[in-house]
Amino acid sequence: MKSLILLGYGKMAKALAQGLRSKYQLRVCGRNPAKVQSFCDELNLTPLFLENSTISFKEDDEILLCIKPYALKEFYFHGKAKCVYSILNATKITALRDAIESQHYVRAMPNICASIGQSITTLCGDLEAQEEAFAIFDSIGKSLWLEEKHFPLATALGGCAPAFLALVAESLIDSGVTYGLTREDSTQIVRTLFSGFASLLEQNHPTLLKESVMSPGGSTAQGVAILEKHALKNAFLEAILASKNFA
Repeated sequence: MKSLILLGYGKMAKALAQGLRSKYQLRVCGRNPAKVQSFCDELNLTPLFLENSTISFKEDDEILLCIKPYALKEFYFHGKAKCVYSILNATKITALRDAIESQHYVRAMPNICASIGQSITTLCGDLEAQEEAFAIFDSIGKSLWLEEKHFPLATALGGCAPAFLALVAESLIDSGVTYGLTREDSTQIVRTLFSGFASLLEQNHPTLLKESVMSPGGSTAQGVAILEKHALKNAFLEAILASKNFA
């Protein structure tokens, strides 16, 4: 089983570890030894305790950075890694090259669905590492290789948008409760709606799905008209743009 150093123990590190642990020998490190140990105990992984926040690479070592971007400067890297994989938001390949010596560099942006093996992960970086990058991130869902110039937009769409969808789900559930359903019944309806719709979206364009339930003058058409009146599409356009500009 191939080895991979995992730097970090936050929510996304946990999601990735849950997806990768059956296929990679993960060694976990970070600033706080107690948190590293707790993380490893929970997921049955191997801790890699650091001295003076220093990570020393051997020739074939690969590392997956799952820390906050600002924390990269708090670690020291000795030796030359085989490949650096980074999920650090708004941290370009050039910044990774300045911080860590490695043969290859790959940026990755998975989302929280990694914990159930259904992430969409956008990738960019050195083409020599593309095949191995797909092997790693396809193990937690699906991956897409892009040019780095498109990465901020892809990050907004794939990494940030789950929060937008959660807001949509929350709004639908609250609407059901507002007009008379119990919260339990409304939640069950919306949960099943999302899971079933995701399967349909795999095979159909969203416009066709909308048209399939939108008969002339019908109840769906009335609801869509209200959403259009309140500029729902424009709200999403602005939300994606705001996230893109931050990334």
